Amino acid sequence: MQRIEVLGPGCSRCKETFRVVQHVVETAGLQVEVVKDDSIERMMALGLMATPGVAIDGKVVLSGRIPKAEEVRKLLGISAAV
Repeated sequence: MQRIEVLGPGCSRCKETFRVVQHVVETAGLQVEVVKDDSIERMMALGLMATPGVAIDGKVVLSGRIPKAEEVRKLLGISAAV
């Protein structure tokens, strides 16, 4: 199962990023584990330099901003809802 981590200290931007990612996953009906990780150790292990961050299967794919739903869909390789 694919794993998406939303990384950040728990600020409002991190919470919004988690909400956007979770919404895209639920709307698309994907079997994906979405977790919020506020561990500084995990952020350092992944080399995350700016929060919020999004990692897919242990690889940081976005950092420093809140993604739009379309961008998350693109990162997950799914097309936009019709």
